[in-house]
Amino acid sequence: MSFRRFNLIAVSIAAVLSAATTQARPGPSPEQPFGGAAKSVSNGQSSSKSSPKKVVTLKAVSVKSRFISAKGHSALKMDVSARDTPFSISTYTGAFMHAVEATKVAELYPYMTGIQSAGITGYDLVFRGFQSGANDQNSILVDGLPGLATRFGSPATIGISRIDVVRGPSSVLNGEEQPGGFVNLITKKPEPYPLYELSSTVTTYDGAGVGIGDRPGLDFAADLTGPLDKDKRFLYRLIMEDSDKDTYRHSSYDRNVYFAPSLTWNISDRTSLTAAYQYQHLHYSYDTYLVAPDSNINLVAPITTRYQEPSDYEKEHGSVLSLFFNHNFGNGISWNIDTRDVWHTDQAHGFDVTAIRPDLLHVARRARGQINRRRYDYVDTNLHIPFDTFGISHKTVIGLTAGRDTLDANRLQFFNAPAKGPESLDISIYDPVYGQVPALSDLPLVANGSAKLLTDRYSVTESYGVYFADMMSLSEHWKATLGLRYARNHESIVERRVAGVPRNSKTNGKFLPMYGLVYQPNKHWSYYASYSTSYVPPAANAIDIHGVNSFVPTWASQIEAGSKANFMDGHLSATLALFRINEKNTFSHFPCAYGTCYQQLGKARSQGAEFEVNARPVDNWQLTAGYSYTDARITASTTPVQVNSRLPDVPYNSAHVWSRYDFTNASLEGLGFGVGVIYNGERQGFSPTKVGVPMLRLPAYTRVDTALYYSRGPYVVTFKVENLFDKTYYQSAGFNGDINLLPGTPRMFTLSVRAYFQ
Repeated sequence: MSFRRFNLIAVSIAAVLSAATTQARPGPSPEQPFGGAAKSVSNGQSSSKSSPKKVVTLKAVSVKSRFISAKGHSALKMDVSARDTPFSISTYTGAFMHAVEATKVAELYPYMTGIQSAGITGYDLVFRGFQSGANDQNSILVDGLPGLATRFGSPATIGISRIDVVRGPSSVLNGEEQPGGFVNLITKKPEPYPLYELSSTVTTYDGAGVGIGDRPGLDFAADLTGPLDKDKRFLYRLIMEDSDKDTYRHSSYDRNVYFAPSLTWNISDRTSLTAAYQYQHLHYSYDTYLVAPDSNINLVAPITTRYQEPSDYEKEHGSVLSLFFNHNFGNGISWNIDTRDVWHTDQAHGFDVTAIRPDLLHVARRARGQINRRRYDYVDTNLHIPFDTFGISHKTVIGLTAGRDTLDANRLQFFNAPAKGPESLDISIYDPVYGQVPALSDLPLVANGSAKLLTDRYSVTESYGVYFADMMSLSEHWKATLGLRYARNHESIVERRVAGVPRNSKTNGKFLPMYGLVYQPNKHWSYYASYSTSYVPPAANAIDIHGVNSFVPTWASQIEAGSKANFMDGHLSATLALFRINEKNTFSHFPCAYGTCYQQLGKARSQGAEFEVNARPVDNWQLTAGYSYTDARITASTTPVQVNSRLPDVPYNSAHVWSRYDFTNASLEGLGFGVGVIYNGERQGFSPTKVGVPMLRLPAYTRVDTALYYSRGPYVVTFKVENLFDKTYYQSAGFNGDINLLPGTPRMFTLSVRAYFQ
């Protein structure tokens, strides 16, 4: 079946059910609240409480809404409480996004337990010790399906109602997942009540030698939703954002256009169909970031240093079409069909840093031109069936998934320059001088004798899966969960430009189980234990040192145990989790003549503990905090020096806290403040390859953020200072270790103004 027909199938099914439905969907009564729409801004959930008639106040949007919701939908693909699931999960709400004043999802990761940002693409994460990258589109899902609109830029928060984080292997319900877990971005959908949010944001820096007025940034956004007809059968939502920022890096900029309309058709009282479109265009400076000579962090140049030419750039744009169909048969039985189709193109035009020269004063560069075209087509359909047997209550989901990924990676230029002579592209590490080399268009496309490196690889991956999960209430105090998936995928890759390269194809399949047990002695405590699995076939375009894909899938299993607490009528909740993950056929990557090569080392293990708390002692004060201890190591390897070495970019200890307090006395009404602290311990930059080779170690750091809030009527003003003490730190070693070192942002000021209208 053609994947391009999935959307038409969903529409046709919806139309048939609509014609068969005799009872029209009643519109909400005039008494139904605007407050439900107000809460959708903060956490994407509806409310049944009454609300103000004219405006949405700061308290309705930000303070009285929880930072972390008690829901846990993404863990089992069903609406159950987080305390009923045998896994560690967190649902971060819109209130949390506004409190931290994050315009991109990546800005929230430091305040999420167990997650580290680990590179320059939107997919680069370290999750419970295991790293995901640009080839792992399943590490960040959107409405439960893979495929971001853009590959390098992090998703914009303006279009997201909540963020579900599920920790640990989750392949049983979601397919090809890395063992550390996944992030699920739940997008905003049309609401039946009018709500209009307008915002403008200004950013600037005051640190690392950059002055307040040097590199300002502007961001304008709008979020409009409501009914199109008086019966509220047709609902719309329109989200737009336009940003133009100069970053703290030398001659560096970031331009972003985001446009996301959606439409919901309430076909009947039991059937609905939502169609959503998203377009995003990014244009930014090409940047491979810093280098660490001799793998010594003390020899790194100032964080503003850039080794690309001012004219080097990268562009990408993506279009996404999603459909969400739901039909309720009655008695709690429901049917869902979700589809996601992504068209994406990115273009690179610039100089790659490929190595540090032996003098430790210069870097080698490559003239690079490339166009990548990607297509993702996914569908998930599932049936929810509640039933009882012999006094046991069941909540069961049965589903099918299918997906097709295509990638056309077309190298237009791949010139590895010599170290000396007129064609050298070397540049100084500490005092780079720009404009001393020819333009890319005047350089050779490839070095002599290296024509095989000018490739055009076209790969196709087709994946299929059938799954089920059953959450059973065995008694008043005991719950059990069982799940099973059969996953199968077929990969093929063909070289379109270089002659003589054979087509490479392979098929993989596996059964994946999960099970868990929850004991709830009372309404305050839950104790759980679980076993879960993950499965990741090698990316179709991953090659070894010989230029071929010789890899087998990675497989992992996790044992997890923990407890969840809920006190003060939900005003205090906490989760403690202990875990051990064992992975087989672990991957590692390294620079090579082809650009990037991969190898399978053997085995890896990550074990540790996580603790997260969300508290609201009083209505106008709440905080979220988390701590994680992670010991992630290679336990078996074909390279002996790697055995027992730590996995890259994984600190033993990391912690965070964000607290917000709003004054209630008359003289300070509307005023509030927030404080955040982030700590990351020392990390290893890459896996060792030879005995005696220096190891890159990223030092521990503590970052402090602060914010002031003021609300009056429909207006909310936020002033945030990120990295208050202008701490120099390095967030990760990136994809290529000591030649791809990502610095943290210096002190940055953000001023935003939002207005909410009915």
